[in-house]
Amino acid sequence: MDGPKIIKLTDAERDNGVMGDKKLYDAIEAFHTDGLVVVENAIDVGIIDRLNARMLQDTEKILCGGGDSGNSVVYNRLSDNLTNESAALGGNLSQVPPLEKEWMFPEVYANKHAVRILSYILGPRPEAHFIRTNTLLATNERQLVHADLRCEHPEHPFGVVFNTCLVDVGPENGTTELWLGTQNTSIDCHRSLGEAIIAEAPLAKRRVERPPCYPSIKKGSIVLRDLRLWHARWNAESHARNSNHDGHSLFCCHNPILSRWYKNTLETRMPESLRPTIHILENYSQSRYAIDWVSDEGYNYFESSFSSNFSSALVPEAWNKIKDLEPIRGAV
Repeated sequence: MDGPKIIKLTDAERDNGVMGDKKLYDAIEAFHTDGLVVVENAIDVGIIDRLNARMLQDTEKILCGGGDSGNSVVYNRLSDNLTNESAALGGNLSQVPPLEKEWMFPEVYANKHAVRILSYILGPRPEAHFIRTNTLLATNERQLVHADLRCEHPEHPFGVVFNTCLVDVGPENGTTELWLGTQNTSIDCHRSLGEAIIAEAPLAKRRVERPPCYPSIKKGSIVLRDLRLWHARWNAESHARNSNHDGHSLFCCHNPILSRWYKNTLETRMPESLRPTIHILENYSQSRYAIDWVSDEGYNYFESSFSSNFSSALVPEAWNKIKDLEPIRGAV
């Protein structure tokens, strides 16, 4: 059965931050072949369970209207039905994780295994530009197949989404539909410039060549996915709503990591009090966070803005072509 390559770490490898050379080789090979690799047992499940419990509190707060200070809740809508009513009944809630010192675990925000792999793919000191989560809520709908890009982009690796699994996921409770090997495609496969959604013709062709898969992934795993890879959130009918406290069933830290040479301009807003924490994380993993530092006074991480601008400042015309177009929110 087709599926992503899963690199299984020993507890010793997990804790010392160094995987074996053959596992590193296999991880990089899988990424370039499939556009995605899973590293299992990359984070101790005790840390994962603590973070999941904390984020469930935020999820309930957001859904009850208590966390946004007047800002609208951001849903990654699942289909061509663009109404908030549809999204609120179930979908991808785009939630900001708790950007507070006690919750910014190095194992999650500066994972040495992830950064080591990314450094060989993207170059030294890869940059995190965007910090959010996808929180799957119960629904009978599904996302349209898409890539996390809306504008013209390089046809080689320049950005990777770094996901952290907070619970076990699989076909039985909802997982991500993956179209492995589609990272070597271009914006020409999308329905139109400015849309993330893949057109029907290339989808039909690819379905014959290599149909999608629905992997089972254990909590504590990290998933590294090429930004260009086709995928879709897909729900099993038996999936229980997060309000039943079965956990987030997709990922924490849906973080696009980009090459330093690419010069993306997105920044995550954080309070000045977190500056020492971020510097420690950067030095720990030899990575970089793109931060817009603001005063602690009045800061609320729930108000972090949502953007799909993963273009390069060196090629401004790519984003300028689409910046005034209204995105179809069936995907990113």
